[in-house]
Amino acid sequence: MPRIHYANVCAFCGRTGRPLLTDFTVEDGLFIDADKPIADGDEIRTVDMRGAFVMPAFLDVHAHPEGLAMTLSAVSCTPPDVRSIDDLVAALKKSPNALSGEGWIDGWGYDESLLAEKRSPTRADLDRVSTTQPVWIRRSDYHSAVVNTKALELAGIDRNTPDPEGGAFGRDAEGNPDGRLIELGAVNYVEAKARPPKTFEKDVESILKLGDHYLSHGILVTADMMAHRRAPGQTEPLELYRAAERRGLPVEMNLYAVWTGGENPEGMEDFSGDEKTGAIRYAGVKLFADGSISGRTAAVRNPYVLPEGAPDPEFPSGMMTLTEPVFRAAMAFARRNAVQCSIHIMGDRSIDAVLDWLSTESPWLSDVPSVRLEHVSMMRPDQLEKMLALPIRPALTTQIIFPFAEWRSYHAALTPKDFNVCYAVKTLSDKVEAMALSSDAPCTTWSDTDDIFVSLEAAVTRRDSDGGYFNPAEAVSIGTALSLYTSRAALVMPERGIVGAIEPGARANFITLSANPFMIAPSKLRDLRVTGVWKDGKRLLG
Repeated sequence: MPRIHYANVCAFCGRTGRPLLTDFTVEDGLFIDADKPIADGDEIRTVDMRGAFVMPAFLDVHAHPEGLAMTLSAVSCTPPDVRSIDDLVAALKKSPNALSGEGWIDGWGYDESLLAEKRSPTRADLDRVSTTQPVWIRRSDYHSAVVNTKALELAGIDRNTPDPEGGAFGRDAEGNPDGRLIELGAVNYVEAKARPPKTFEKDVESILKLGDHYLSHGILVTADMMAHRRAPGQTEPLELYRAAERRGLPVEMNLYAVWTGGENPEGMEDFSGDEKTGAIRYAGVKLFADGSISGRTAAVRNPYVLPEGAPDPEFPSGMMTLTEPVFRAAMAFARRNAVQCSIHIMGDRSIDAVLDWLSTESPWLSDVPSVRLEHVSMMRPDQLEKMLALPIRPALTTQIIFPFAEWRSYHAALTPKDFNVCYAVKTLSDKVEAMALSSDAPCTTWSDTDDIFVSLEAAVTRRDSDGGYFNPAEAVSIGTALSLYTSRAALVMPERGIVGAIEPGARANFITLSANPFMIAPSKLRDLRVTGVWKDGKRLLG
């Protein structure tokens, strides 16, 4: 590949505190020093970028690609199209499967706080869509769901069915299942018992549809944070993504296998060397310590705010979905397999517990943090200081898109004091270098969850989707926000070579934008678009 000198650019290198670049040079898929000697006979080609803004391609290090692919074919149950249960029912009735009378009728993205009725849909509501076809809608947090009576019947769930580990079946006043699947234990139970097995070819085709999506969003590295490894009746995620990569999927991906070993450190099959190498690979194991704030299942110190006249909640302070013996077993597995241990942890009560458990653990990886703490939505100053004193220094990811899109449910669930604790991006990023902003796509009530420019705007302005402010003191600069999606995101998980930076030796993964984010009003950041994408020096878009 010839040496290419890209001139007349305005380039952010991915690292804060450094000047913007006016040119850079690429050779053999890497950024190089422009003064590097060139072999006799080799050519240097100059490309005039005509003042384009250039930056490293984005890394979205906490997402759910399979779920994102599902949203491309399922019914969106998010605003502005769906603002009531009647709207939701009407939208589901228009789905292709509902119109054909065949298969499951799938939806995604509802949030009861955004519905006019201010309550979750139930099986009675979904029975209005169909009584002969199973109906399934995922909540916005992707942790819970609602199904109709037909789906409950297919799963064999009745009033005598006990709640599964790590979840609960919602019940009415008489104790009968009302269709709500509370947290992943219940969701996974119904998926395993009732949903038909997927075919490998259909799954690959679904994932391939994400290729154009990722390029249009400037994302070249992502992660599947909920990979169900060797799950009965399901396609093995690693085989699925690798097949899609062979057929042109442009992103690289780290997979985190949901821990299924219980309290037994050897309760899950060890990763092979092949499974841990390549552009698509297993990078860790995943635990879930609690649920979500918008779903009121995150484990919190102070009880959730109860609306006037509402019945007593099933879980007034959320629910811990992880025990110390299971935590220790998964950590031992990760240590033995030389992979990361990732822990979903939103509420401050679950953060308390996990930090206590981590206090006796030591790191086992040298190139990346051994532990990732995901979301850390309510990490308080005392908890941050405790974490910084641990022998093991976790990487952090957090999702500013949540308070941006779900502010109504956060306001309804938390006191103002607790709400202002949430997503302390400035405080956390000032103290923790291995930290990333990420989308958790598709797990929120925003139709284009991994539109990174929306997250950048929210991080810089601390304004929600309706223009209200949430703790402006935690706003960060545009440079810091960009670094949390590039160079600093690259520190959170293992990568192939240096990514997230424009500097000699790094892979030439870069994008061009429609405007310079340093030169536009912060409130206009969401209007930015990706206009070009290069991977290892090869142009893929634009």
